[in-house]
Amino acid sequence: MEIIIRCVILSFLLSVSCKLFFDTLLPKRSFRFRWLRHLALPTFMAGLLLIAFTPIPPFIFQPVRFVLVILLTSLLYYEVSAVRSLAFSILLCSIYWITSAFLISALYLFPPPLRENANGTAEYITDSIFLCLILVFHFRFKGHSGKWLSLSWFPVSLFPLLSIIIILSASMISESQDAGSRQATFITVSGFAVINVCYFYFISQILDKEEEARRLRLVHEQTQNQMALYRSMQKSYDLQRRQLHDYKNQLGCIQGMLEEGQAQNALSYVSRLTGTLSQSDGLINTGHDVVNIILNRKYQESAEKGITMTLMLNDLSALSISEEEIVILLGNLLDNAIAACEKLDSHRIIRFKMTLEKGQLILSVHNPVKEPVLIKDNRVVSRERRGPRHGIGLMNVDSVIRKHGGDSVIKYDNGWFYFSAIIP
Repeated sequence: MEIIIRCVILSFLLSVSCKLFFDTLLPKRSFRFRWLRHLALPTFMAGLLLIAFTPIPPFIFQPVRFVLVILLTSLLYYEVSAVRSLAFSILLCSIYWITSAFLISALYLFPPPLRENANGTAEYITDSIFLCLILVFHFRFKGHSGKWLSLSWFPVSLFPLLSIIIILSASMISESQDAGSRQATFITVSGFAVINVCYFYFISQILDKEEEARRLRLVHEQTQNQMALYRSMQKSYDLQRRQLHDYKNQLGCIQGMLEEGQAQNALSYVSRLTGTLSQSDGLINTGHDVVNIILNRKYQESAEKGITMTLMLNDLSALSISEEEIVILLGNLLDNAIAACEKLDSHRIIRFKMTLEKGQLILSVHNPVKEPVLIKDNRVVSRERRGPRHGIGLMNVDSVIRKHGGDSVIKYDNGWFYFSAIIP
């Protein structure tokens, strides 16, 4: 009974650590029944208990079982590819085995009586320290999972895999060494643990630099979009001034016709003038000035390029997103859709929806594409060599959505590209 309780406690500590690690890095999968999302912890625990109550394989293969359990569970409950999940599982395993090896090598430095007394609590200490390390990792990178997802799986997994092999080798050797050799093993393991800490520190610094570079690109694009908005507003105001300038002449002409008794000609002139004014006025009115300007500009641009744009809108006057963020969202999404439709010979259509419903902004853009779109981890993967700005637009859109606590989904299906988002 004591062994069962011990295994349950240790499996629970490890399961909490594993779940916290993947919660920090990856979005959870959506299930038809929402309660299924809460089964990740029991599944981690069931897998670890299976390891605890099955025959122990050769020492060098013990991490393989751990990695397999973590890999399969993460694939079930998190939105991640198999390769990236394997890389993160190896990374998690390496952290655990380095922690365990450090404590074991330290334990072998104790005299035999003390070593035997400490053996009973060594696993509890290891799992507790491991949980503390994962908590530090969680609070360090909480809300910044995109940094790790942007890394290639190769550097994420190669060094941790090498760490596991070296640590396991050192641990096996330490069991048959004398006191002096065990001290050397402890120093070796400690040094290698320090190297790993430095490795993760430098990765963290690289991620911070990349995040800062991406933030600067975002600011640059915000400035460009803002300037485009100002130019569009200036163009609209210039047109209104020209129209106002002509009103006196037009009214004078109508007055002259009426004074000369040419009522029919005056009515005909007024009818033509009304038609001209209605064409020049904004066709779209959502109650939000910036949204109106952008949508009217993109609608006219689409019409000039032979692209049909269907709109589903409602009153957006209560929209609380900043003007700069609205420009980023609508500018990038509609520019991408227009560019995709320009490549088509026929069936050029953009279906756009932007509505406020029950305190949430519903935003979607659907458009046909000429070639299939490869999507991985909710990101578009380019098949071509593009400039450094390729993909920045959708990344900026995603940044705005996540900043406001929203979620977005992109997919390709049967010749159509779909983007949908919900923002509280």
